[in-house]
Amino acid sequence: MSNAKNISQRVIVIGFIFCLIAGCLKRIPVVPSENEIVMPEGMKITAINQHGTMIITAGKGLERSYTWAGDTRSVIMWPRKERWGGSYGIYYPGPGNHWKEHDGITRAVVEEGQLNFKSQEDFLCYISKYREKGSYVYNDNGLFVGWVKSSGAGGTLSVRVWQFFINGIKPKKLPGSQNDKIIMECKECTPRTYNYGPKNKF
Repeated sequence: MSNAKNISQRVIVIGFIFCLIAGCLKRIPVVPSENEIVMPEGMKITAINQHGTMIITAGKGLERSYTWAGDTRSVIMWPRKERWGGSYGIYYPGPGNHWKEHDGITRAVVEEGQLNFKSQEDFLCYISKYREKGSYVYNDNGLFVGWVKSSGAGGTLSVRVWQFFINGIKPKKLPGSQNDKIIMECKECTPRTYNYGPKNKF
């Protein structure tokens, strides 16, 4: 009986080692080259709005972490397969209550991508459609973060990270910008080349 138990334990150990060698343990998927993201690995964005402070960190590949009210939650984003609302970025639709409850939140509906406008007027028209004006901030270079909490579906955190372009170019000055309320840190990351084109226009 003891020998059988020892053999069983050895089989488990050997199987685990084989799994490590074969790479069958779960890996975080990389961002497909065609998707238009904002945050390369290692980038951190701190945004302050009327709800408080949100820190967004890009982990390996499609991993994104969100820190607010003293704790952090993470998701593995999904790459978009087609352009949606002008964006061909990444998102997470928040299926089920996938997080351990924190600050009344058990799920996330989050998005990241690039939006390219034909003109500054088109950009301002887009911004004017946001219902809750105090829920977002953006800087002169077009980096935008919007976040809000709601009690729906067991407690939902909604976060959007956009990089705006005006006719294919990152802006240098935007009306309504709040440079002091959105901070980007990218000390140990290699910025990814922006991928945008004529289809990414409103």
